[in-house]
Amino acid sequence: MEAKAKGGAHFVLVHGGCHGAWCWYKLLPLLRNAGHDATAIDLASCGIHSLEAHQIQTWSDINQPLIQLFNSLSPHQKVILVGHSIGGMNLTSMMEQFPDKITAAVFLTAFMPLTGSSIMDMINELNLRIQSWGDTEFTMGENGIPISLKFGPNFSRQMLYQNSPTEDIELGKLLMRKSPIIQGEVVFSEERYGRVPRVYVVAKDDKIIWEELQKKMIAENPPDRVYEMEGSDHSPFFCFPSRLAEILDEISSSYH
Repeated sequence: MEAKAKGGAHFVLVHGGCHGAWCWYKLLPLLRNAGHDATAIDLASCGIHSLEAHQIQTWSDINQPLIQLFNSLSPHQKVILVGHSIGGMNLTSMMEQFPDKITAAVFLTAFMPLTGSSIMDMINELNLRIQSWGDTEFTMGENGIPISLKFGPNFSRQMLYQNSPTEDIELGKLLMRKSPIIQGEVVFSEERYGRVPRVYVVAKDDKIIWEELQKKMIAENPPDRVYEMEGSDHSPFFCFPSRLAEILDEISSSYH
């Protein structure tokens, strides 16, 4: 992408499960070189954040870094919020809490929940298709319900990164952490969440949130726009960062 004059959008990038701000390392310079501001955050207990997964109980807990970022914005500042995978749940929560601070919300091969749905509902939907989580580690609570997970290296290579460079597969192996599985649903309303324009980016070769499931969520809860990324696995920021940056740049031109 060619660099733009000042006045670009401010993108806030929200990672998915077991990942952190580090997963956007290819995308950040592409967006900045195109004239945008770009901020990647670590959700609580993720990346280099000091808390651990077992200390996170609620959406408010895990979203604290995002909440702090939004509270730090000046009265007239707005952002384009981008969420990957389970990060779509965090996006939904922020859309409900800060609708007037979000120019658009971009669900990047992400869960886009219906009212009343929880992470466990999403995991159960994945279980119908995936059947085996391979070497993924689950930590179980006293009631026998999983409270955290960490994707195993074999599962990651086969299901998350199958079209991504080897170097990024190794990066994931080094930096992934346990991710909390929050039991509570994300509550949102048409009056607040519904005010924020939504865009969905389909990763057509995703093997964990497969294309049919992405399109089912789109049909059940239609966004304003849909983009498709041919050949992209579950991690477009690794396998097609330049194409992803182009899509986000186009979104900024439409909504910023």
